[in-house]
Amino acid sequence: MNRRTQVASGVLLCAALNGGTATAPGSPVPTAVAPVDPASIPASDYVQVDSAGHLALDGKRIRFWGAIGGLPCSFPHLKSTDTPEQKQAKVKAAYADADALVQRLVDLGFNLNRAWGLPSVNEDYTPGDGSRADITDYFFAAMKRRGLYLWAAGINDFGKITPDDVGVIDDTVSAREWQAALKKWNNGSAGLSSVARKWDPRFEALAIKRRAEIATHLNRHTGLRYCDDPVFAAWELSNEEWWMSKMVAGEWRRLPDYWQKMLLSRWTAFLKQRYGTDAALKKRWKALLPGESLARGTVQLLPGARPQDFSTIAMDEQAKKQLVAAQVKTDKAYSRADFSRERGEDVLAFFVDLHVSSKRRESEAFKKLGRSSALCPLAWDTGIGYEIQSQYLHQNADVTVHDAYVNGWGWTDERKAPAADEMARCLDSLDAEGVAANIGPWNNWLLKRPGIYQGVPWLEHNKTPGKPFFAYETQIQQPAKYRADYPLRIAALASIQDWDGICWHYFAPPRGIAAHPENWVQAMDNTVGSHPQGYHFTFDEVQTAQMRAAAFMWRNELLKPAPNPTTFIFGRSSLYEPASMDYARSYGRKGLDMALTTYQYGVRLLIDTSRADDEVRGPVVSCDARNTRTQYTPTNEIAFDTKKGTITFDAPGAVAFTGFLPRAGGACTFTNGITLSSVDISNPPGIYDPVTNSEGYIAFSLYSEDGKPLASCKSAGLALNSTSFNTGFSLSRDDFRKAGALDHPLAKTATEARVNGSLPVLVARVAGTVKGKAIAGMKYTMYDWTMKEIGSGTVANGGLRVSNDKPVFFIRLTR
Repeated sequence: MNRRTQVASGVLLCAALNGGTATAPGSPVPTAVAPVDPASIPASDYVQVDSAGHLALDGKRIRFWGAIGGLPCSFPHLKSTDTPEQKQAKVKAAYADADALVQRLVDLGFNLNRAWGLPSVNEDYTPGDGSRADITDYFFAAMKRRGLYLWAAGINDFGKITPDDVGVIDDTVSAREWQAALKKWNNGSAGLSSVARKWDPRFEALAIKRRAEIATHLNRHTGLRYCDDPVFAAWELSNEEWWMSKMVAGEWRRLPDYWQKMLLSRWTAFLKQRYGTDAALKKRWKALLPGESLARGTVQLLPGARPQDFSTIAMDEQAKKQLVAAQVKTDKAYSRADFSRERGEDVLAFFVDLHVSSKRRESEAFKKLGRSSALCPLAWDTGIGYEIQSQYLHQNADVTVHDAYVNGWGWTDERKAPAADEMARCLDSLDAEGVAANIGPWNNWLLKRPGIYQGVPWLEHNKTPGKPFFAYETQIQQPAKYRADYPLRIAALASIQDWDGICWHYFAPPRGIAAHPENWVQAMDNTVGSHPQGYHFTFDEVQTAQMRAAAFMWRNELLKPAPNPTTFIFGRSSLYEPASMDYARSYGRKGLDMALTTYQYGVRLLIDTSRADDEVRGPVVSCDARNTRTQYTPTNEIAFDTKKGTITFDAPGAVAFTGFLPRAGGACTFTNGITLSSVDISNPPGIYDPVTNSEGYIAFSLYSEDGKPLASCKSAGLALNSTSFNTGFSLSRDDFRKAGALDHPLAKTATEARVNGSLPVLVARVAGTVKGKAIAGMKYTMYDWTMKEIGSGTVANGGLRVSNDKPVFFIRLTR
């Protein structure tokens, strides 16, 4: 059985849920695996981009559902006083936890880890030594054994550059001056993540070298270098570098003079190649500043996103005096309004050229390292969602990579400054609508325009024609009463847009899970790990049940994509639009229509530098309709109703309903004959802000686990959820004030500080009867949050009654 069959087979995947490969307590610590010749591995074992622009393995499509976070979960914490036996016991326990963690990922429907914490440059080990590299590589090997994959994230933690690195390129002419300048910068060192890497060849060359040292690390548990190992399905050069935003904001002006002058020299060369003479340049730009001259190299890199004076500028003193004198006369810093559009266009064109050309060189060098690095998709960066220049960067790479987060509780928009123009007013409205609470202090997104965005979109519109798309991070921020629907909203968007990878932030598994699976039962934490934003799901039974459902629906392509997506094409005039230096001003007013159009027709976004103008090919739903249009039907299997607050999936292999069931008639009937009825929500005593039956907020999913229609599948899953809170949880009075909900009954008893609460987690359990010929006669097994069996039986003609008096995490049905 090849790796593709092993990964895709729902039967094998489901069988794996009941059996692990954890290291037994008495088993020996593994020894090093002999090096493997990567040439012996068939190319079909590597994940590649196929001719349709999707990911494929052994000629068949594969989609990834990934977890991000503190993986692996356990390191041995060895002490110098440990005996050899104590050391071995600790290492074996860490290995066992790694195996148990992989089992948990399988249990929850994941087939990928977006892996942070790769061993750093030149970090070596001996298997069994218990080092960070040893445990990490063991975890990677365990993922590989189980047919799961890795995405190597953010290989841009490659340290500092010092004067001793001057020889990284062969350039003796500039060596002495470069060394002298670097000795004065930060006590003789600079981070290789500096914006200067795009124009300093030594920075770039050393970054390429250090990245290669990480990627060529030998995993002694697999016998393969990372860059050759098929377990790595995707790579990225950097994470959230956001270089364009930093440059237009003027971050380069904070660099020492040497690197400013190097950049200005590149700028001068760029302009000379385009215009040749001052006369031609002045004709294009309409005017030059006093002292500016191509011949003298004094043309300033202006305008930027912010007004700029010349107090920190690096240039010859004569020209600087002329500029300063002119600035004093006008008594202001120079902003975009002081320059022609054409000059602003050239600034952006210069930055785009620097950025793309540098990334291309880094990419070409990286792809030469090994077979995985050459064959598997490589992202050039991640984000930034509504910046056209960043999207153009993604378009030049192998894959487009964006993220999105939303809040589960709301606040009022307290900004008082009036909007400057129509675009600003629209952006302000989108921001305010996105964060505004709409049920008490909470955000319920089902009653808002469809979307995974607050303000301008990040995920919806960014699918490039003919390229894979990855959502590299997503989550709904806790606290969130209405969050069970979030995974289904992600599955809907990902299906409409036909994505290829989704990664969930943040997963922080506890220690000791091999010996104590009950360690998964923890209070939900708004600050899991060291990440303070409340973007987590590690201990959230309610959201994770629907995440598991969404994983199988989406990975198995149970929901069809939009059949004829509308294509938005933007030309050079938009790519180099000076107003786009301000975030959210990219694409102009036309661009704001992309988000809602996605949910009705699907969208493809293309930036075409061979043309100056923009074009839209296909029907459009205007952003102006966001508060009046209530129904969206991108396919005959997915339906949104924002008036009722519901989403419905109705496909042969999956049915789902999320939202307010009473508003939809109190029951659900699907095309394949499946029905959901007699729903009853049981709130445990003391739960914060309970969901009553009259409100009826639920999330229900019944889905094939092996990719076949429900009527013929061998294995299916069922989840029925509402909400949960920690015991003692409460919002603060200030939370209610910010949400404009001081009249809410809970505001009267709110304390001055929010209380996160503790165990037990109080879960609003949902009972319901699920019936249909497709599942009649199937055997069922109920599992709790720790994957312990808590009930079983056979689905009778009267259907399956999901009880609300048992801690049901999900139900598996088999035939």
